[in-house]
Amino acid sequence: GRAAAPSPCVNKSVAALRSMSSSQPAHCRETFVDAEEAAMKRAIAKLTGEDPARKAGNKYSQTNRVRVQQRLAEDAEKGIVPLRPDEAERLRKQLTSKYTTISQRAVPVPRVGGRARPVMPPPIAFVPHRRTRGEIREEHNNFERDRPPAYVPTKSSDERKAELALRNEFHGKTPQEVAAAQAGPPKPRQPRAVATTQQLRNQIVDEVAERQEFLDSMAKMGKGTEYEAKIRGEIAERLADLKKLDQLEASDAEQSAQS
Repeated sequence: GRAAAPSPCVNKSVAALRSMSSSQPAHCRETFVDAEEAAMKRAIAKLTGEDPARKAGNKYSQTNRVRVQQRLAEDAEKGIVPLRPDEAERLRKQLTSKYTTISQRAVPVPRVGGRARPVMPPPIAFVPHRRTRGEIREEHNNFERDRPPAYVPTKSSDERKAELALRNEFHGKTPQEVAAAQAGPPKPRQPRAVATTQQLRNQIVDEVAERQEFLDSMAKMGKGTEYEAKIRGEIAERLADLKKLDQLEASDAEQSAQS
């Protein structure tokens, strides 16, 4: 058939071969073996479609194709319908054969001899062979073998170890379970100023209660007079801080109401 255009891979191979041959200096090329260089040129010619043998084959195929098309056109003008290959071969054999069949004879001639021998079965039918599935089932009263249980895929020990290690890392859960648990609506967060004010108030109240408990414990031990003045002063400072905090909250509330 017609030679196809070389693909991009072929072009790259040809370019690589040519670059290998042309990149050598002149004094190095003189040392090449002529047979190797000739083989390389033949390979380049085959890759680029410049092979003389291929050109000759393509020319011969094209000539035969034109000849066949001309013959088919002539037969079509004469009204001749081409036969199928099997019919053409059968007709050729009938024309070249010098014997004729009984149906082709003008006068029916009886065949000499006895009757035709029946077609014998092939010899392989009489050779002992393995029993078929139907024969085996017939011998055992159509016994059917129980089906095996359904296959249940199991995890290997390495996969099980990796899963347990992952659960241990996330406190008994997988990352998917943790992400699903945290996928709900986020909790409402209080403003930073409100949270800071509430924390300060709680801290002051805790400090006052802690100092009052210390003063009561010292009074029970008979040492209340030693620490009473100091503890009372610290409690007064905390109460003053608590009043300042109340004033700040009141001023913030007024500003927010005005805005």
